[in-house]
Amino acid sequence: MTQQDLEKLEELPTLPRFVRDILAVVNDKDAPLAEVGKALAVDPGTSARVVAAANAAFFTGYQPIYSVDDAAVRLGLNRVRVLASTALLSAQFRAEACPAFDQARFWCASMNVAMCASKLANYVPLETGTPASYLAGLLHNIGVLANAYTFPEQMNRVFTAAADGAHCVEALEMDYLGFDHLQSGAAVLRRWELPEAIVTAVSHHADPDYRGEWSRLTAMIGASVDWYRHGFQGAPGGRILRGISESKLRNIAMSCQREDKQLQVFAAQLGSAA
Repeated sequence: MTQQDLEKLEELPTLPRFVRDILAVVNDKDAPLAEVGKALAVDPGTSARVVAAANAAFFTGYQPIYSVDDAAVRLGLNRVRVLASTALLSAQFRAEACPAFDQARFWCASMNVAMCASKLANYVPLETGTPASYLAGLLHNIGVLANAYTFPEQMNRVFTAAADGAHCVEALEMDYLGFDHLQSGAAVLRRWELPEAIVTAVSHHADPDYRGEWSRLTAMIGASVDWYRHGFQGAPGGRILRGISESKLRNIAMSCQREDKQLQVFAAQLGSAA
């Protein structure tokens, strides 16, 4: 990636202060639900989306709720983390100039990997806590969004060429941009001053041979991505998960498959939002 490319990526907006403040609370594993709800209430748009998710996408048939506090209790902290972070980021960074970019599909994949990683992290000793696993999962493909936002014409050609499934997005990015979304994702996250563990997992999760710092977190994100791409069918690949029993993996797979259907609803709402 050249200096000119890096300077072009500077056009991607920084995270507003209120978004950073909310994410800081949401990502604090010790923050009680009431505090998370209070933080989310600062942004009415995000609050409304989380409440809507509690009412529609996840718990149809339950009594309707109207507050973030009740949504947090109903959804649980991990779901609130994923949904709130996704709503915040999707509202800040949209890529309408790249019509071939499917925002709903992008956010659905991001949320699924985040939820899968957060479940697997309960059984895998990582260098970081569970919140880091969900955040790394949510941001694992953030470079795709950065590229679509910053280089819309080139990425429109990338997505069009990749639509037949016979071409790798990363290879097409190298052809059209000279770098891929793993590189640009790392550059953006460093600009946003996210922890180096997240940056490493995002930039190296596609490399099964990576053995550097934060290698366990990175390997687990890679396994989560691969498992999601296979519809959570069979046993997930990667040595990092070999210590998890087959019965636990089956239960996680069924949970992720149920979650996927619900997340698709939420992602479609985000993708169609103005």
